[in-house]
Amino acid sequence: MMRTELYLRASAIALALALAACGDGKPAEQPKDAEPAVQETAEEGRTTIDPQVARNAGIKVETAGPAPLGEQLALNGRIEVAPEGSAEVHARYPGRVMTVSVQVGQRVSRGQVVARVESSESLQTYSVTAPISGLITAKNVNPGSITGGGIPMLTISDPSRIQAEFFLYPRDAERVRSGQTVTVQSLAGDHKATGTIQAILPANDAMSQTLTARVNLPYQDGVWRPGLGVSGMVTVGDGNAPVAVRIGALQPYEGKTAVFVRKGNQYEARPVKLGRQTAEWAEILEGLQAGEEYVTDGSFVLRADLEKAGASHDH
Repeated sequence: MMRTELYLRASAIALALALAACGDGKPAEQPKDAEPAVQETAEEGRTTIDPQVARNAGIKVETAGPAPLGEQLALNGRIEVAPEGSAEVHARYPGRVMTVSVQVGQRVSRGQVVARVESSESLQTYSVTAPISGLITAKNVNPGSITGGGIPMLTISDPSRIQAEFFLYPRDAERVRSGQTVTVQSLAGDHKATGTIQAILPANDAMSQTLTARVNLPYQDGVWRPGLGVSGMVTVGDGNAPVAVRIGALQPYEGKTAVFVRKGNQYEARPVKLGRQTAEWAEILEGLQAGEEYVTDGSFVLRADLEKAGASHDH
């Protein structure tokens, strides 16, 4: 949620208070059993908000409870075509290339004729076909070229069969294992996917001490392009936290870290002691019990309201 929007919501609550308190200079008339939309309680650090006003302000709650809080390790890597997604096209018999019917970047289907070669022994011309479907990514021959010496005529890559390759340094390699889940994200942060480490392999450079972790990715209509730089987050530690809240619920309040706890229509700023943290969860060691309801969205509005009330009391 943008800070401007949160400020506007806080201002809306403040306006409701002002209108209820001031009006035309006389106390607003209300039924004796009616409750103001927002009112401060006598006890510091608490405020009461009408349910409809809370909904309009975007205040949402969840129930505190256990959450996975394994240690996470940040990785860097890039997108590559999976080994099974790439194939070289070779001539069956040495000879002269008569025709090449494809260009780099062209999409071909498995079994499609991509070239014709005249055999040096039989002088018969035969067809060369694509072994897989994909894009032509390399072309090493033209009509008139002699082929069959081991160099591939063409290279085909299937862009739907891709993987992320992450670099593991010696200090991290012992904690990363096949089967661990990795969250993969583009460097711009606009694309994200989840995959599993399929294999951990030595680097191509024999002098390098780094390893490579391969993570298969789902095809997302060209989102993950070979050569694209990506970041990853892998969970390398096990264990759950008995009580945890979402990171977005944490708010600074009076020099401490607090969460807003809801009881009925009342919201209390509750100081908490934090334990382990991930990008999504924070472990609560003290200050909140499992089963209590806490604010996940809109806590900034509540904090602004309490801080405003505190400032008015000071005067």
